[in-house]
Amino acid sequence: TPDWGDLASQAGHSSQSGQALGGWKFSNTKDGVFADYFHVNEADANMARIPATVTDDMAVYCADMLSTGFAGAEGANIPIGGTVAIFAQGPVGLMATAGARLRGAGQIFAVESIPARQELARFYGADVIIDPTAGDPVAAILAATDGLGVDSAIEALGADITFQHCVAVTRPGGTISNIGYHGDGEFVHLPREAWGVGMAEKTITTALCPGGRLRMGRLLRLLEQGRVDPTRMTTHTFPFAEMETAFAVMDKKRDGVIKPLIVFG
Repeated sequence: TPDWGDLASQAGHSSQSGQALGGWKFSNTKDGVFADYFHVNEADANMARIPATVTDDMAVYCADMLSTGFAGAEGANIPIGGTVAIFAQGPVGLMATAGARLRGAGQIFAVESIPARQELARFYGADVIIDPTAGDPVAAILAATDGLGVDSAIEALGADITFQHCVAVTRPGGTISNIGYHGDGEFVHLPREAWGVGMAEKTITTALCPGGRLRMGRLLRLLEQGRVDPTRMTTHTFPFAEMETAFAVMDKKRDGVIKPLIVFG
C-alpha cells in the first residue's frame, strides 16, 4: 500500500515508498487488516476490484505471496526457454516457481527438502527437485547444466547460505533475484570465486512485495483466467476467533503447514 506521490514511487520503486521497505504500510506503520473495517491509504491507487469468478480465498494471495513470488521471477530476467533455480519452496518460493513458468522458463530447478512442498513445486512448474539434505545442491545443479550454471537463480528463503548458493549456480552474465528476508546476522556474504571475483557480470536484483491497483489488477486477471491457482498452498483454515492459534501454527511451522487462512464470519 505505497504512497504514490513520493519520489520512490514516482521513480518506479513503490515498495520503497517513504524509506527502505516503506511501501509495507500495514502492520509496520499502521494497524493491520484483521478487522471488519480498516483504513487504506490512497485507496483509489491501492485497491482493485475482485472479478466475480475469483473467490476471496484466491484473491487474498495477491496481496502477499503472489506479488512477492512473481516479483522474484520478474527480477530474475529469465529468458524464454532459459534455466532457473529457485531456492526454497515455501509460499513465496512456490509462487516464484509459478511465476518462472509463466515467464517462459525452459527448465526449473526447485531446491526443497520437505516432501509436501516438493509435490507442490512440481504442480507449479518445477521440472527438477533438488533435496538439499541429500547432497550439495550447487553441485547437483551444475552437474545438470553441464557445469554452465543457470541463467537465473531466485533466493526465496532469506538465508546467507542459500544466497551464496544462488551466486554459485548462476552462470556468468546471469541474474540472482533475491526475495528472501535476510533478518539474521550483520552481513550477507558473496562467495568471491563463484562471483567471478566481482567481474563475472552476475546481476543481483532485490524486491519486496509490489502493490497498487495496477499490480493487483494484473494478478487478479491471472487468477480469473486460470493461469495460476494459489489455493493449493492453503493447508489450514481458522476462524477469526482462533487467530492466535493460526499465527502460532505458522510461526512454529506445525502440522505440515504451508499457508493458513483466517476466515471471517
